[in-house]
Amino acid sequence: MDVPAAAPPLELLQRTAAELAAALDVRDAVTAVLRTGRDVLRTSTCGVALLDETGTLLVPQDPHDDDLAGLGRGRPVPLDSATPSAEAARTLRPVLLRDRAELAARFGTAPGPGTGPGLNDSVLELGEHSWAMYPLVARERLVGVLRFGLAREGSLDPAEQVFAATLAGQCALALERARLLREARRTARRYRTLAEAGSLDVFTARPGEGVTSDVPGWSALTGRADVRGSAWQQDVHPEDLPAVLDTFQRSVQDRSAARFRMRVRGLRGWRTLTAVAVPVLADPTDPASRIVEWVGSLDDVTERARARSRTRTLNALTAALATATTYPQVLDAVLRACLDGGAVRGTLAVAEGQGETGLRVHRMLADGTRTTDDLTDLTLDDLGAVAGERGAYPVGAAGVAALPAFVRPYFEAALRLGETSWAVLPLNSRTRRLGALTLGFTDSGVHEEDDRDFLLAFARQVAGALDRMQLLQQQRDTATVLAEALRPGPLPPVDWLSTHRVAQTSAGVEVGGDWAELVPLDEDRVAVVLGDVMGRGARAATVMGVVRTQVRTLALVDPHPTAVLRGLDTLARVGGGDDLVTIFYGVLHRDGRLLAASAGHLPPLTCHDGPHYLDVPPGVPIGVGGDPRTDVVDVRLTPGSALIVFSDGLVETRERSLTAGLGEVLEHFRGAARGELTEIVDLLVSRMVGPDATVDDDVTVLGLRLR
Repeated sequence: MDVPAAAPPLELLQRTAAELAAALDVRDAVTAVLRTGRDVLRTSTCGVALLDETGTLLVPQDPHDDDLAGLGRGRPVPLDSATPSAEAARTLRPVLLRDRAELAARFGTAPGPGTGPGLNDSVLELGEHSWAMYPLVARERLVGVLRFGLAREGSLDPAEQVFAATLAGQCALALERARLLREARRTARRYRTLAEAGSLDVFTARPGEGVTSDVPGWSALTGRADVRGSAWQQDVHPEDLPAVLDTFQRSVQDRSAARFRMRVRGLRGWRTLTAVAVPVLADPTDPASRIVEWVGSLDDVTERARARSRTRTLNALTAALATATTYPQVLDAVLRACLDGGAVRGTLAVAEGQGETGLRVHRMLADGTRTTDDLTDLTLDDLGAVAGERGAYPVGAAGVAALPAFVRPYFEAALRLGETSWAVLPLNSRTRRLGALTLGFTDSGVHEEDDRDFLLAFARQVAGALDRMQLLQQQRDTATVLAEALRPGPLPPVDWLSTHRVAQTSAGVEVGGDWAELVPLDEDRVAVVLGDVMGRGARAATVMGVVRTQVRTLALVDPHPTAVLRGLDTLARVGGGDDLVTIFYGVLHRDGRLLAASAGHLPPLTCHDGPHYLDVPPGVPIGVGGDPRTDVVDVRLTPGSALIVFSDGLVETRERSLTAGLGEVLEHFRGAARGELTEIVDLLVSRMVGPDATVDDDVTVLGLRLR
């Protein structure tokens, strides 16, 4: 038979997913979504409206492409208005209106007082006859609403609803990513342009004598009255002084200007200065003549240096967190960023258990030494009392004495080890309090408001990363428990069948939504089942467990494919779930007779009468409705025939279309169809996804051979 072709909407959705993944701003995302809505759903209008900063108004967004401008028309919609878009936003559920009468009955179309045509009335002027509104939700936060207006009655059919919901989910994530990127750029721009640089002072110096003039600006900065000769060197950071002196030495040799940067001990901490010293030659016409003196200038670039350091620190932290895949990696990235930002010690006190208990302390010192301890005598409330909303910034023994008594011993110990100031920062995500981040310094403390704003922004980024990773770890733990509970046991022995099964879950999860099994019906019959729940992880695994049990129960009551698939449709309808489930189901007899049907699943391979796909009508997924389930294939497989059933993860990836994948699998099967069953199944998996490959979707393959 011919290999089934991939549906155009699926290809368009894949294209849109790629465009959304690359979207760097809101208009990029809106353009991709409007184009796909027009091309797939044949909309009259299609718009994206985003929730404004006040959280009270849905504001329509314009696309980049001019040919989509008319498609995305719309007016601002108050969130408390009686409109379909506002209801979708308030309830976080799709709103589908089949015709104009339903719009009028549910929301009315009368204009508001003094406002001209009402919001609902305005859509009727466009000639539309049905509508569908989908809330855009990312990270449990309302982003906006995706609106489809149709020139036909009836709104979206079930398949289109699945497509629209998927498109809305991808759109919401892209819009949230664009918002976060915009905020990150705004923060980085702020710290790059903190302060204007101004000249601090001018000076003169001579070889062998050092500085020969008063430097009032230096004296005011450091408190040193006389900086002539080499006295100024006492204020330069010991790590920077050798490079400064070497620069002067090279200036003598090369007759060139000396340019350098150095940290200088000021009255309120270290300052960063840049200097240029131009040599004055004894004979200006002779480049080889001796240097009689230098004339130089100093600039205080502390704020610019801090801005660059802050940007580097935030960028380095963002990059490290982007590659961290485990909770320990996140902790390590945060603590290293603390030290790179100038602290001599970083300490994370984080709630890692349930409720107010379970605090754990992770420390890193300047030499990279890491320690982790349980904190049993403090609670989250204690940490919150110290850090407050804007952080605490104690300096010296007096600052430690002003802290609450229950934390003083920790800071007194740090004081004895040489730390002189601290920043105690709250770690709060959007939904909960996680603990506190403490940075230890050896300077005079964090006094500037901009420095404190930066540290609080740093702490917010840390809190968000820790919160996400803790939640991910909880999901992984849940998935691990589910994996143990739902992992299929060995296939039951059947004396007239050879069997082999391979199952791989998608990247980053322990259990998925695919399953394949044999259900013995009697001595001469088995039910062959392979199911696939859309999605992955704990949610898909839970649905899989429910449907798997339903299949087993229905098969034991009446194993005929029509009865089983109708029963699953009924249970899905009564249960009210909206999960998409596809199933291949067949009853195989000892004599080779196979009764098989499909609920939206791919056809199996067989070598009966030569390698080919068994002509099983695809049907529709479970619960979609409209399929009487009467299309049942009745064939008789000859002894030695193989039957290979598989999930779509085997053939379809981000880089390979469904059509191409089906063709490749058939070619591999042709070359191995008469080999050992285990070799056939293992060959298909290794050729299509690789023996050690990271797969995008669950991959399950079940092979059978009549003996």
